[in-house]
Amino acid sequence: MERKKVFGITEIGSAVLGGISGITIPEDTLAANADKNEVVIERDIPGKPHTGKVFAAICAHAKEVPYYAGGTCAKLINEGYTGYLVRTSNDDKSGNGTVFQNILSNETETLKMAKMLGFTDVVNLWYPDHYMHGYSSVDILCRLIFVFRWLKVDTVISFSPLAFGEGNPDHWVTGRTVEQACYMCGMEYDYPEHLDSVQLHTVKERYYPVVQPGQPFNRVVDIGSAIEQKINAIVECKSQGGNSGSQLRKQLASEGKRLPILGNDDRTADREYVRNFLITPYKRLGEQYGMEYAEQFYYIDQRKPEGESEIEEYIKKYAVNL
Repeated sequence: MERKKVFGITEIGSAVLGGISGITIPEDTLAANADKNEVVIERDIPGKPHTGKVFAAICAHAKEVPYYAGGTCAKLINEGYTGYLVRTSNDDKSGNGTVFQNILSNETETLKMAKMLGFTDVVNLWYPDHYMHGYSSVDILCRLIFVFRWLKVDTVISFSPLAFGEGNPDHWVTGRTVEQACYMCGMEYDYPEHLDSVQLHTVKERYYPVVQPGQPFNRVVDIGSAIEQKINAIVECKSQGGNSGSQLRKQLASEGKRLPILGNDDRTADREYVRNFLITPYKRLGEQYGMEYAEQFYYIDQRKPEGESEIEEYIKKYAVNL
């Protein structure tokens, strides 16, 4: 059964909400809709409505942000967010060289990939690839909380802590620890030693991309305007499949064959391979919701005050003078 037949559909951005076009939607309305069993469609918002806000995209490996959320990251940055990329592993298992050559190539490619999407900077935590579950979760948590406070992160994009169908330990360790860090980074008695260097800061929004089949989602983001940035970012992750087009082109040439879609040079081959083979799931998802390309997330909005409005309303109604 298609998800959009199970849930209602609400649109936000420059399009519509509840069928009314051309309106500005207050943030408290968006926050309220986040808790409903609806798929919310997020489209481009004109101008720079997110100026002054900061998001961090936290991944375990270089390729994950561009593959699963590259369009959304570029879209948010284009709309005014300042974006930071946090990579938790050292990617020593990805590449064709020695362990140390792989670490270096992935570090270099991560910087290039981040630049393609518009990130301001990259933070690397350097845990060994595939072995993060063997390291202290408290150590990882402490470092992430410091990063969120240091960068004043309002929004995070990372793995779902539920990790349905997820076998890679780096993914589920990163997702669960990010969730805990979001909860604790605004609390003054958690790691108070940080406060000599940084200030408390609360993460208010979370985007968890769908990485494995069956993971839940309640938000579909239109990434049509950022699709070229997504493609270019994936291409930069050459140690993790970004150069598949040029490799295929060379292989076919050795066999006396060619694919016209791969063009006549390596960069064109890599970009068109990504466009025609690697991002087709995002094209199919977009078509399902009436757009060219889309990414899907489980979105959590905690911008609204918890219980405050009900208390204030009760006080206004029943308080008496002393």
